Amino acid sequence: MAVPNRKGKGPPFFLSFAGPTRVRPWLLATLVVLLGLLIGGCGALGLGGSAASARPPVPPRVAYSAEDGHVYIVPLGGGDARRVSQIGGQVPGETVGREAPVPRWPTWSPDAGRLAFTRILISSGDDLVASQLWTVAFDGSDPRKIWEAPDQEPIYFAWSPDGSLIALLVQGEDDLDLVLVDASGSQPPRRLAEGNPFYFAWAPDSKALLLHIGSTDGGASKPELAVARLGPPDEVRSLGIVPGDFRTPGWTSDGRKLAFVAGGPDGVSTISLVSPEGGDITRLANLAGQAAFMLHPDGGRLAWSSRNDNARPTYDGLEVVSTDGRKRTRVTDEQVMAFYWSPDGRHLAVVTIDEANQALAWQVADAEGNNLRRLGTFTPTTLQFRVLAFFDQYAISDGTWAPDSSALMYAIGLPGDQRSFGPSGPGTIQALPTEPNTRARTVVGGNFVAMPVPAP
Repeated sequence: MAVPNRKGKGPPFFLSFAGPTRVRPWLLATLVVLLGLLIGGCGALGLGGSAASARPPVPPRVAYSAEDGHVYIVPLGGGDARRVSQIGGQVPGETVGREAPVPRWPTWSPDAGRLAFTRILISSGDDLVASQLWTVAFDGSDPRKIWEAPDQEPIYFAWSPDGSLIALLVQGEDDLDLVLVDASGSQPPRRLAEGNPFYFAWAPDSKALLLHIGSTDGGASKPELAVARLGPPDEVRSLGIVPGDFRTPGWTSDGRKLAFVAGGPDGVSTISLVSPEGGDITRLANLAGQAAFMLHPDGGRLAWSSRNDNARPTYDGLEVVSTDGRKRTRVTDEQVMAFYWSPDGRHLAVVTIDEANQALAWQVADAEGNNLRRLGTFTPTTLQFRVLAFFDQYAISDGTWAPDSSALMYAIGLPGDQRSFGPSGPGTIQALPTEPNTRARTVVGGNFVAMPVPAP
């Protein structure tokens, strides 16, 4: 889907990496109806351990958006919540405007030392005045405005693994621009590439990004895979590979292989690996339709699924394949909405459709993809639903697992609150342990939650 021109009319909202940034009520309603049809019609659709790190453990700090739209931080183990997104008074040199009531998308640095969030200023006529990116320390101190633009709207952002940079996707006049922002604010931002749609992944050493620009499904830009080596000077080099139908690419944890979907002359796409310098492609699995995948933390295996209808939010089953292509395991034949490896690599969490309860369900398998068991059902808030719908990109920025792999973190609507699956409403942040015979506990009230994503 192309990004339409927008002349500053109305407050901006985040939607996706490939589409418009304003979340219109009819679109939210469409998502609700779409999932409702899927739940009601699944029968008709058919079924289709890593080494210990020497770096200090990442603190289990919870960042979340509350009903008032502000960002808060609270320890996972409990304690007082601290609001960190309130900017007191006018910042020197800042254009005057009132804050738009939009999600601020809190995102942790990999070590959980700082938190980034957006801030949108609008005029009394609901025209865009400025978009900003801020960071604060984990305790809410030391606020820094590190990026601002009067005519661009943030779509998505992700910290580099070493925490020195933030890759920021912004909506330009026609395309999406990828801007590199110095996390300290001491260096000016620099534009790296443009396209629509646009997905990316950081290299483990923070010295490059893998870019997937364009789409085989009617994107505004020609489909392309490229590696952006960071300088100075920055250099973007095409891999010369025709991509298939997928969204977010990936790097193995050692940085030696790139993961993507390659198109084929016979129309059959394959999940594939290749060196960042190019060369022979290792093809792991043939597929039909759009694919999504997640690399295991140690790079030795890959979870993947595909769907033949991009208009629905779920995929047909789930498999795990070793990256040497020798071993494959069918995890489930159920309709899958999202899946996530635990940071320690011991578990694979899967979100499936629960037809009986008209809800989503958490399930968890072991690292080989075996012994799948159900943990519980839930109804996500609107923001949580959006994260699940684009889970493969959000997984590199906003963690679903607690850093120590002890629990899954997510936002649900209040019991009996039918609004929670459509327009934004009150919700609660849940922590669901993966141990048998345990239940989710409420951490705090909120509509969106982000945990740190430990660096590889």
